[in-house]
Amino acid sequence: MKTTTRRGRQLRALHIVRIAVAIAVALFFFLPLLWMMTTAFKTSNQAFSAEVVWFFVPTLQNFATALGGSGFTAALANSAQVAVLSSILVIALASGIAYPLARFNIKGKSGITVTILSLRVVPPIVTIIPLFLLLRTFGLNGTLTAIILLHIFMNLPLAVWLLRGFYEEVPREIEEAALLDGLGHVSTFFRIILPLAMPGIAATAFLSFVFSWNEFLFASILSNATSRTVTVALTEYVTPVGTQWTVIMAAGTLVAIPVWIAALAAQKYLVRGLTLGAVK
Repeated sequence: MKTTTRRGRQLRALHIVRIAVAIAVALFFFLPLLWMMTTAFKTSNQAFSAEVVWFFVPTLQNFATALGGSGFTAALANSAQVAVLSSILVIALASGIAYPLARFNIKGKSGITVTILSLRVVPPIVTIIPLFLLLRTFGLNGTLTAIILLHIFMNLPLAVWLLRGFYEEVPREIEEAALLDGLGHVSTFFRIILPLAMPGIAATAFLSFVFSWNEFLFASILSNATSRTVTVALTEYVTPVGTQWTVIMAAGTLVAIPVWIAALAAQKYLVRGLTLGAVK
């Protein structure tokens, strides 16, 4: 009886420690975001006061400055267009590669998968010069098309790797039953496999969207005044004269909002997709 009681106390203590660690980790990641959002509603005097200002009258002037000048609104629209289109194309192209690798006996498919994933491991700075010269040859530099193509190039290897695992988790018996009923491989994929793997597809699409939305290197080199994304537009608040910290915080809050909305909209699929295949 004493052993059982001692064991119960140990489990409760371990549970409390886990909760404490989880709260500490959550605060570690959330506090910078909280600082950014609160600073966005402060004036410069409040933000850089010698004393910490806990209670203040919020102002929307920083948001008005961010949205009203330097074409930040256009940059938001450009980022949304690039992130959405590149994510859709990544899922379409990755599915066409990942599904055959998951279902068919292709010679050397393990080596093919590893080779595709290795493209994601290569630092983007290594490929930026040849890609820049290639896109300049086709007259695409300074266009959203160039940024979309490079974001596809950046996210496609990881999407293939993830989707292959998700498609492999769909039971083969279901696919074989559909084939016996007269469906072809294409019809089986769109009518059977795709709906069953939707949580994994949603998780992959969300990751592609976030990576594309936050990407800076390709966008900074290949964009111009009309095609720049929000990550590039944020740098314009840093000038030789000084840095507009409160405006940057407001702009950063606006940049984070679409990602939060996408995460909330895909939350149901993300939890299922990221844990798909974890339990047999």
